[in-house]
Amino acid sequence: MDLKVLEGSPHYQLGEHYYEMGRYEQAREQFKQVLAEDAAHPRLLYMMGYCEYQLDNYEEAYELCTNAIKEGFVTEYVYNTLGLILKQQKKWYEAEEAMLYALSLNPLEPSNIATYAFLMYETGHLKRARILLEEAKRLDPMDPTVLHYQFYMAMIDGKKKEKYEALAGYIQVAEDDLYKLIKIGEEAYFRNDYKTAKEALIHAFMLDPTNSRVKELLDGIEKETHFLFFPNRIVHKLGGPIGSWAASVGLILLAIYLYPPAFGGIFLFLLIFNVYTWISGFVYKLFVK
Repeated sequence: MDLKVLEGSPHYQLGEHYYEMGRYEQAREQFKQVLAEDAAHPRLLYMMGYCEYQLDNYEEAYELCTNAIKEGFVTEYVYNTLGLILKQQKKWYEAEEAMLYALSLNPLEPSNIATYAFLMYETGHLKRARILLEEAKRLDPMDPTVLHYQFYMAMIDGKKKEKYEALAGYIQVAEDDLYKLIKIGEEAYFRNDYKTAKEALIHAFMLDPTNSRVKELLDGIEKETHFLFFPNRIVHKLGGPIGSWAASVGLILLAIYLYPPAFGGIFLFLLIFNVYTWISGFVYKLFVK
């Protein structure tokens, strides 16, 4: 099937429409119909692979992208996507190789530079990551992918002003309301404003109930705000398990010094409290899920 015939296929046209909208599950179903007629069309293999990547099916995505390359679809985009897939599989060295090859095909593509910058950021090469991101911003400060990774880096360790600037920049260029809502939800989630985050993410869920990132964040909010995780929130404020056990030892010693008869009750309560924080996830699944 040549390109003209492919583009004339109703299934391909509908699939491409969904693809451009970011509705990857619907796009995949349409592309499957076309692949049943021509299982070796390189462009379609790549687009199908990108759908699988967005749907967190990394093994299938990897196979489809490598098949697209074997069939002659050698572009910076397929290699960059291959790098993203390998990154999700924690194959850091192979991911870097794929992204560097993408950059060798087009060294001035800002979205690929930004993607590589975030890989460097995730693997601890912070200085190099920031230099790369600045280069991507110099080439195209309004590129959606550049703003996407700028947003995440700012959310993790940026100052308050940088966070709002990154969010505002992304929303300014994003064409899809779904992704605007996701970014608003993520920004609110990172600063623990769960009410705002939940409102935005519920709207996003209504637009696309299959979006895995929306479901992941809503599940996170549920866990952060559910009363069963209240002891975990106290432990977090104390600096984690080590801080919690240190505070517990301090309270026990204080009880022994001030009122020895209370030692047994306080010791038992603190023991149950700390052990519960280890099993709260299981308790939550048992009674809520």
